[in-house]
Amino acid sequence: MRFCGIEPRHRRQVMNPKQMAILAALAATTIVMPVVPVEAARAVVTGSVDVRSGPGPHHRVVGRLRAGERVNVTRCASSRRWCHVQSRRTRDGWVNSRFLDRVRGGPKRSGGICFFGARGQICLGR
Repeated sequence: MRFCGIEPRHRRQVMNPKQMAILAALAATTIVMPVVPVEAARAVVTGSVDVRSGPGPHHRVVGRLRAGERVNVTRCASSRRWCHVQSRRTRDGWVNSRFLDRVRGGPKRSGGICFFGARGQICLGR
């Protein structure tokens, strides 16, 4: 096909059904699973504790936190005995909530993330 007397260099490429299916799946994934920013509550570690890959002592140890370290608590298991934490020094993972406490001078409001911590039930605002 000529346009203004010039022969095009490239022919128009048509997607085959497999390519169209992959593209449709990728588009659906970005629509169905949007990226949501994680809100976390600050806490302090009260004693040395293993960071685990899941909520429970049977999960693999992926790191260790020391007393006094500050972490972000992103969520807790329904039992409120294990919480998922983010730390600057080690991998993200789960710790036994008995080793967590509110940051001194932090908010003492209800709601947010609640767990059974070093001094009984603790709720950290987000």
